[in-house]
Amino acid sequence: MSTTNQHDVEVGAKLRDLRLRYTIKQSDLAARLAVQRSTVTRYEQGARSMTVDMLLQIADIFGVPACRLLPNRHQEQPASPIVGSAVQTQPSLEDDAIESIIRVLREHPELLVDVMTFIEQRMAVQTT
Repeated sequence: MSTTNQHDVEVGAKLRDLRLRYTIKQSDLAARLAVQRSTVTRYEQGARSMTVDMLLQIADIFGVPACRLLPNRHQEQPASPIVGSAVQTQPSLEDDAIESIIRVLREHPELLVDVMTFIEQRMAVQTT
């Protein structure tokens, strides 16, 4: 009989949010992680703890720092949030998504035309 703890629930929720943001199916993520789909489901529900290795693999797949999957109370806090007159902030999930897109386009520049077409189509739908 498995028990859930709050830490696993919070990590699982962050995993699910990332997966949905990137529109990846549980089965596709499971294949990339070499686990069963039910394992991903249990991670997302907080019914199963992730190993550090699994956490790092997931962070790598989504192109985000591993700490992004940790509960907010475990997020790395800068010693001094103010440098000069600029306030430092953690990158948002949108920033992470943009960085991931840029990384993929650098690796596969032939996809640029397809991405631009997709963006133009989405913009056309939003303006109608």
